[in-house]
Amino acid sequence: MTPANAPTTTETAKKDDPIFRALADVFGYSSFRPHQESIVRTVLAGRDVFAVMPTGGGKSLCYQLPALLLPSVTVVVSPLLSLMKDQVDAARRNGINAATINSVTTTEEWRVIMDELDARRLKLLYVSPERFNSDGFKETLRRADPSFFAIDEAHCVSQWGHNFREDYLQLGQIADLFPQRPIAAFTATATEQVGLDVKTSLKLRDPFCVVASFDRPNLFYQIAYKDDFDRQLLDFLREVEGEPGIVYRSTRKKVEQTAEFLKKSGYKAEGYHAGMSDEQRIKTQENFANDATQIVVATVAFGMGIDKSNVRFVVHGDLPADVESYYQETGRAGRDGAPARCALFYGYQDVAIRRKFLDDYEDVVAREAAAKRLDEMVRFAESDGCRRVNLLRYFGETYRPIDLTSDDDGDAASRPVATQCGACDFCVGSAERVDATIDAQKALSAMQRTGNRFGAGHIADILVGSKTEKVAAMRHDELPTFGVGADKSKRYWRYLIQALLTQGIAALAPDCDFPVPQVTSLGWDVMRGKREVKILKRPDGKKKKDAKTLLKTAVNIYDKSSLDGPDRRLFETLRTLRAAIAAAESVPPYVVFTDKTLVDMARLKPTTPDDFLLVNGVGRAKLQNFGEEFMDAVREFLRDNP
Repeated sequence: MTPANAPTTTETAKKDDPIFRALADVFGYSSFRPHQESIVRTVLAGRDVFAVMPTGGGKSLCYQLPALLLPSVTVVVSPLLSLMKDQVDAARRNGINAATINSVTTTEEWRVIMDELDARRLKLLYVSPERFNSDGFKETLRRADPSFFAIDEAHCVSQWGHNFREDYLQLGQIADLFPQRPIAAFTATATEQVGLDVKTSLKLRDPFCVVASFDRPNLFYQIAYKDDFDRQLLDFLREVEGEPGIVYRSTRKKVEQTAEFLKKSGYKAEGYHAGMSDEQRIKTQENFANDATQIVVATVAFGMGIDKSNVRFVVHGDLPADVESYYQETGRAGRDGAPARCALFYGYQDVAIRRKFLDDYEDVVAREAAAKRLDEMVRFAESDGCRRVNLLRYFGETYRPIDLTSDDDGDAASRPVATQCGACDFCVGSAERVDATIDAQKALSAMQRTGNRFGAGHIADILVGSKTEKVAAMRHDELPTFGVGADKSKRYWRYLIQALLTQGIAALAPDCDFPVPQVTSLGWDVMRGKREVKILKRPDGKKKKDAKTLLKTAVNIYDKSSLDGPDRRLFETLRTLRAAIAAAESVPPYVVFTDKTLVDMARLKPTTPDDFLLVNGVGRAKLQNFGEEFMDAVREFLRDNP
């Protein structure tokens, strides 16, 4: 947690403070988000930093602002090529001289960057870890004498993390090569073990440690068993009609199948996976960033480098590998602070596939760590109670609600503890876990009495009393369990068997050509009455609540849905103008202005430069570059709508 004596400033000192002047003039903000100011001041004081801040928490400002005030270049190490490009584009639009060096940097681009470094004109240099470790580059940095190093995605240094990268292990050399320069390591997710690995491997010296709240109060979480995923996905998309989002699948084949299904269903969707060419992947990223594609169906490789702020939903069509991955991937929704939805659909097949993936680990320690993380993911998906409370508990945090209408979440310790968030399927009553012990005993008995040799469909036929040709041939209509579940549908019994498989109460028979559920030791405990079984209650067919009803978080003033008629029309006018400017400059629309800035602009309706600078996210560089065009649009709108 942030120490009580963390450096801060008072309101009366802001006017003459160069940090606050840069915050307003360059970035267009009047105040910091939680923890940003203390991190900036610590870096400027020359001390190392280890910061765990959620996606959308404003990590980039924590190294971009110090870069403006330090004498030499700031080096940012990041594994995400597309994110580096987006951040360089955004920094330049804010008037910051920035560049990136990675595997696709041309010889001519390299020469220009070296000239900028030698002339001490470059303030921000983004590099990939592979480039940092390449021959000769460290000597180049010695000549440039950087003032500060920032390590993004720092969890990649830990084998206990969810995205270990061997190149990150070499970054510990920074402390040896530049012992007088501060190093700041940033990550969105880190358990205690991962945090210790980061600090040790990067050789951070008495770092100032910040662990921000993992709570993303604008995100609505929902989890359901996977039944008919195509149907479930379409049902979900109808509730977020027209909004941009990401659908994650676990394999290339599933990516291609789901993307094709969505296209045939009338959606602007594209697939993304490692089997595609670099050109195809880049084109998909650009189309999504530029709002030309509404939905990207992707493996987990997609999204890490996308700085798109208005992703309104993230769907997981398969079980993620671990809770950290789930948290980081859902965190790509709602980075602008406006409401967004996160849905997870999973089944026993997902757990089996994930366990099979573990065989690919050659390192025993890494395999054990991955297996432990998978078990924790299954427990989270199967857990009772509020999704947000359970998610935060995994990261060692007690849920204390944040006020979405405030720019500052205040002192976390002073906020009351809560057991429900009001913004997940459990809390709004659309998900409920019910006792199914007796039904589980019936299903397990049917498995056992048939010798654990038949599939879920056949077991369901026995339970509902369906005298199929196969049931009759095997004389299973003579079993005591025949027809004991006739009060429920065959679909229900298949659903129950899937829940038993997911919870380990049943398991698939090994070395079988088709899925055959078998009773496990946990299943025997259930049959003997020593263990209860709870499952998610199936939907009852009643009309579902729409997305806005489900999102019972506080109304965020930067949510476009909160704009009234005229303001909403102005917002759409400004968004059209932004798209035209972005296309002309070959940058994503959010690099010009985010949706959050356009919402504020639609409310304030600035027609003078001074008023324009009052808009959230507008600094002097953007006033100079885009101010007249947007103010002209506002003036014209006011003339037409007096």
